[in-house]
Amino acid sequence: MIRAMKNKRKPLFRHPKIVISPCEFGHGIFTTTYIPADTTLEECPYLRIKAGECGASLDDYVFNLESADENGESDYYSLVLGWGSLFNHSYNHNTEYWHDTDRDLIVFHTIKGVAAGKQLFVNYGKDWWESRELAPE
Repeated sequence: MIRAMKNKRKPLFRHPKIVISPCEFGHGIFTTTYIPADTTLEECPYLRIKAGECGASLDDYVFNLESADENGESDYYSLVLGWGSLFNHSYNHNTEYWHDTDRDLIVFHTIKGVAAGKQLFVNYGKDWWESRELAPE
């Protein structure tokens, strides 16, 4: 019975041609080969956290998940696990993410082709910067 259960488990996906490497922002995610548009990069689990429970530096690593208007309770954020919290910001981003509600995951994917050796970026959005009274570098 245990052996049958193991065979049914499907591991979360991480593209085999991405790596974490030091960069000007600390660490980032880079390609090791060309990756075409619409390619899944990683499926990430996350922790669901009430907005009031986030603070200080943790607030810089959470993603908006759902609002109090949506659930009638509280704003919720997701603290993305795996490599998902290491995508750096660019307005000229090459990566986006979506919430796979069926499997309760955050999925990162390319939105355009990315050459070998290039960093993968997401756009944090204007509100992220304004809420911290910062401007992107």
